[in-house]
Amino acid sequence: MLFNKLFKRDENEKPRRPTRDPKARPKENRTKRTRVQNKKMDVKDLRVGMTVVELDIPWEDSPFMFQGLELKSPADVLAIQDACTFVYVDYDEFSLQKDAPKGTGLPATPRTSTQLYEVNVEDEFDAAVEVHEFASRTVNNLFEDIRLGGEVDGAKVKQAVNGCVDSIVRNPDASIWLTRIQAKSETTAQHSMNVAALSIVIGKALNMSPQELEDLGCCAMLHDVGKTRVPEEIVMKAGPLTDEEMLEMQKHCEHGKEILMTTKSVLSGAADVAHAHHERVDGTGYPRGLEADKIPRMAKIVAIAEAYDCMTSRQVYREAISPSLALQELYAARGTQFEEDYVVKFIDSIGIFPPGSVIEMVNGEVAIVLANTTDKLRPRCILILDAIKEPALQRIVDLSQMETDDNGEVYQIKTTHSDGAFGIDIADFQRAGLRIG
Repeated sequence: MLFNKLFKRDENEKPRRPTRDPKARPKENRTKRTRVQNKKMDVKDLRVGMTVVELDIPWEDSPFMFQGLELKSPADVLAIQDACTFVYVDYDEFSLQKDAPKGTGLPATPRTSTQLYEVNVEDEFDAAVEVHEFASRTVNNLFEDIRLGGEVDGAKVKQAVNGCVDSIVRNPDASIWLTRIQAKSETTAQHSMNVAALSIVIGKALNMSPQELEDLGCCAMLHDVGKTRVPEEIVMKAGPLTDEEMLEMQKHCEHGKEILMTTKSVLSGAADVAHAHHERVDGTGYPRGLEADKIPRMAKIVAIAEAYDCMTSRQVYREAISPSLALQELYAARGTQFEEDYVVKFIDSIGIFPPGSVIEMVNGEVAIVLANTTDKLRPRCILILDAIKEPALQRIVDLSQMETDDNGEVYQIKTTHSDGAFGIDIADFQRAGLRIG
């Protein structure tokens, strides 16, 4: 229920509109240092740079050795949050808003408690681009060869998947970001690439071994190979399918099984996944109407990744929806269409606001999510538009650090939008020079 509450909007709530005080002084004329002393504060609003001068419990009952504690790192903040409900703090407003080193937009300390993975998303991004481009070429060539009567080259598939696994183990956010950049693609091959990456993310969350992740990635990359035998005018039809066309489309599961059963160099389980990825745990799927205990584990994982990518990618017959809305749809279908534990693991892995999401702040500013933090509701993001939806100087803001806007208000996410909102195309921003790594 928590997930639905996070996304449920109050229809009676009046949106906050950005306002500009005509009497406000220019930033350069403001007082350079504004000291706040002995201010009572909820611990969830604490930020690095503050000094805690009083607790809501006696100091001697706390885990801290000294009275008065300067919050020098996120770990210090977490320690206070674990011990207290509210505290009294001293801080300097301007010191808390110091910029990171010029030209990077990144935190001065590369590894903090908000870093979840082996490497930062910035450090992994270039490597992820390389493996994704190689994998995309591989799967595209693979599908073209099959259409022309060729066979699946299992060795090439495994080579492409291995790179994806290595990258996702180091930091899945980079790969999740790339699936969003490529979400406008309508090709079966690109969809298969995205599903492979997302499936590996789920498998990692389920603590699969590296070998299992590679097997899962291969199965996921080949899950839709049967569509190469479905007439292209049906696959690419810009509108609802007729009953006859739908039956023909559903045959891709059986076609996929047939193709992969005759391919010696491909993991045997790939045929089962191709056959069962549209089965649903309540027995309402196709082609056989299998129930949960009869559906292969990897097919259940691929089903979730496939549904998410379809919802968040533009299709020939409909526009994409936002990643957060897609997650809400998956969450609502847990236990009926999709394996409940796998859905929860998937959401926990990619975050409530997945990398590549277009988000709008309470103050009206618009950003693109860069990476998750330990606080799933407060990711790191790149500000793109100001409060009146005009292009802004791009800078990275870590919402988990309670960073504030020009008016001193802590940034909070109001809602999410699908790719294309406000004229924002994530791939266009990438090509135009927005750098992740």
